[in-house]
Amino acid sequence: MQLTLTRRFVTLALTGAVLLPIYWAIGIYTARSHEPVHMLPTFIDRNVPLEPAWVVVYAMVFLQCLAPLATITDPRVLNRTVGAYFTLYLFGTPVWLLYPVAVERDPVPITDLWTYGIGIVRYIDPPGNCMPSMHVALAVMATLAVYRHDMLVGRLLGVSAAMIWWSTLAIRQHYATDGLVGAGMAVLADRLWFDLIPLPAEAFDRLPRATHGVWLGVFVVAVLFLMSGWWLHWVPLDQLPPNSLRW
Repeated sequence: MQLTLTRRFVTLALTGAVLLPIYWAIGIYTARSHEPVHMLPTFIDRNVPLEPAWVVVYAMVFLQCLAPLATITDPRVLNRTVGAYFTLYLFGTPVWLLYPVAVERDPVPITDLWTYGIGIVRYIDPPGNCMPSMHVALAVMATLAVYRHDMLVGRLLGVSAAMIWWSTLAIRQHYATDGLVGAGMAVLADRLWFDLIPLPAEAFDRLPRATHGVWLGVFVVAVLFLMSGWWLHWVPLDQLPPNSLRW
């Protein structure tokens, strides 16, 4: 039985409605609490320059994590993929609460489109739940889910996942270790759901590659929308909170 569009949409809506509030609530709690946070800078972090333009690549994960919906045809595979996404949060939540890691980042003056993007990112994503990086974990999970059906597109998403990891360093959202731990966590969650009880080969039939144009097109529209926000001054710069370590 092939997945219907309704099933895909409902799955996406329910998954996001449950997981995103968990991540944001923990991030806000940690950022506003008086508990000590931990710093884990490495040689890599100290030598990667701030490059605000990488904020575009950083934002790509919000759509790349939907790539499996443009590939998967079998409900059993979709159910396991959703289970793997939930497992990422099951792994990450105790660490975020018990060992909060934050990137000590200096405020970035908002002077152009890219620094405006960083201001928006830092407003919606406080830095108290950096380890493990769910940003990188979601990108890698999407890569693994698609690669199982389509090796070519999976490899391309793998390159994108690596670029997303780099973007987390270039805009000072994460340490290098955060992303590596997140990637390892994604691999473990994927294996738990797909290797312990294998599915038959026919479960991994795929949709036409052109279907990926849907989420890629949405990403382009979203970027243009945010660009319009800068050009039309939808969010006055003095209304963005200080984008430093804590609010």
